[in-house]
Amino acid sequence: MSRVADESQRRLAAIMFTDLVGYTALTQKNEALAMQLLEEHRRIVRPLFPKHNGREVKTIGDAFLVEFGSALEATRCAFDIQQSLNEVNSSRPEDKRVLARVGIHLGDVIHDQNDVYGDSVNIASRIEPLASPGGICVSEQVYAQIKNKFEFPLSTLGERNLKNVSEPIEVYRVILPWEKKSEGELSLEKNRIAVLPFTNMSSNPEEGYFADGMTEELITSLSGVRQLTVIARTSVMKYKGSQKGASEIGRELNAGSLIEGSVRKAGNRVRITAQLIDTSTEGHLWAQNYDRQLEDVFAIQSEIAEKVAGELRVRLVDSEKRVIEKKPTENMEAYTCFLQGRDLVRMGTEPSLRQAIGLFEKAIELDPSFAKAYVGLAQCHQFLADGGFELADISVTTVRRLLDRALSLDPNLPEAHAALTVMFFNMDDFPGAEAQARRALELNPSLPDTYWHLFELAAHKGDPGEMEADRVSLPSGSD
Repeated sequence: MSRVADESQRRLAAIMFTDLVGYTALTQKNEALAMQLLEEHRRIVRPLFPKHNGREVKTIGDAFLVEFGSALEATRCAFDIQQSLNEVNSSRPEDKRVLARVGIHLGDVIHDQNDVYGDSVNIASRIEPLASPGGICVSEQVYAQIKNKFEFPLSTLGERNLKNVSEPIEVYRVILPWEKKSEGELSLEKNRIAVLPFTNMSSNPEEGYFADGMTEELITSLSGVRQLTVIARTSVMKYKGSQKGASEIGRELNAGSLIEGSVRKAGNRVRITAQLIDTSTEGHLWAQNYDRQLEDVFAIQSEIAEKVAGELRVRLVDSEKRVIEKKPTENMEAYTCFLQGRDLVRMGTEPSLRQAIGLFEKAIELDPSFAKAYVGLAQCHQFLADGGFELADISVTTVRRLLDRALSLDPNLPEAHAALTVMFFNMDDFPGAEAQARRALELNPSLPDTYWHLFELAAHKGDPGEMEADRVSLPSGSD
């Protein structure tokens, strides 16, 4: 296929992948039943493609690859598929149900004869496994096209790093009518909290890193309270500067409570406002203003976390209080360097990572016992090695030394265990990676990348049951 042919055959399309749940495992247990369910799946699903102007490109084992000219038609077809299968399954025992997952993405594809190729096909295939059995997941590109046209609500699963896809993609799931009751109940759970990005009210807009740091520290503190479910940072940061109302955000995140606020930093003073909001009524459950010295910022964070827990009638045990009240460092200059470094890490470029290294090293110089700064420094070297900017062998040695130092200072630092997960994963030490991932999530259940690594580890082991358990745990926040 020539480059000229590639470009001449390129066009925008919605790509759908469907896949039978548990088919491979079933063929090993009962091949006859597996073939029966596969044929029934094809018989039910195939007539629905042309009904929505879809073109069946090919089958890949138990999967369909289908092309549509419209994201809306593809999503309506997906709904019809799941509705038809749901009707069939409603009167069947669990072991004889035809359950499928559907994933849809909108983007450029390349046509060659009767096949399609390109990144959009790969993305659709990666989105499909994120759907629940009997569910539908779509990319943010599809969501943008259908959000005001499709008949049923969609809920974000947050940004996901998909295999062989360079940039994270936000993924949404369709809330199907037969799921609506349980979904509605979930959205009213007051103990499911989203900490929205705090607004930077400082005169210097470059001090936004401090407001973002306040947001992240509150997420970390509240994640240590077992009776609370806290939406992860990756899912809430998209609401930075958003004008959406609390009820709309609550529906999108399935969160019954929101924390929002602002930070004004001026010299040695800091003014912080915070409020807890009930998303079902948009009423304020609690609000407080703090006007204090900068070094009091950790005490303010602890007080906000404790007040929120109290308002939600959560009784803190001593270990949870210790997590909430723990200070990362006593040195505010070191903490400021750390927050600036973390902000640069998120940019993910070689220059920003090099600059972040200098800031983390300065933080460590100011406070050699600052465990989180060692983790930040280790992550910079991990990312540089991943990008080919450092030799992997040298980077691993450096990363291991830094993380060992962090854990010697704080054995219960979840970020250090999460970073070790990545290190072991890159070394193909999968048992080591799994042990560190589970320890990290035991300490902080709000680490979405760590859930994803567990899912990948289960896939590597070829354990469908464990893959399903870890896939269900992949958070739209911290679930």
